[in-house]
Amino acid sequence: MSTPLRTATYVKVKDLVPGTHGHNLVARVLSAEIISEKVQADGTTSRIAEVLIGDETGTIIVSAWNEQIDLFIVGRNVVVRNADVGVHRGFARLRVSKWGKLASHPDGIKSTPKVPGKVLTENNMSAIEYELVAVEDAE
Repeated sequence: MSTPLRTATYVKVKDLVPGTHGHNLVARVLSAEIISEKVQADGTTSRIAEVLIGDETGTIIVSAWNEQIDLFIVGRNVVVRNADVGVHRGFARLRVSKWGKLASHPDGIKSTPKVPGKVLTENNMSAIEYELVAVEDAE
């Protein structure tokens, strides 16, 4: 007998902290900018974009790659599943790896929360600078 699937837990942008993973959230795309576009040796093009998304608690920059970029249209609501929060040049970035998933909202899944009403742009989680510090052993 198989175990029933668990309902996904969703977080708000204000709760995202570097070094954490497995986040699900619903947010609105506020801006998208391609920051790198390079032709590879095999002739394919690799693109990287910084996409600002937000909800009623704050905003964060998503580092989007290649096909992911096409989903991030300004004004669109998106569902982000199984995302990680990392640090790039000292600032928080949300990343959706091969284990994560992106979709437009509504996505047809009952447990997906409603879209944010008004986005709180004053609380940009990617504007907070993080510093790597060495931790000594507690022996």
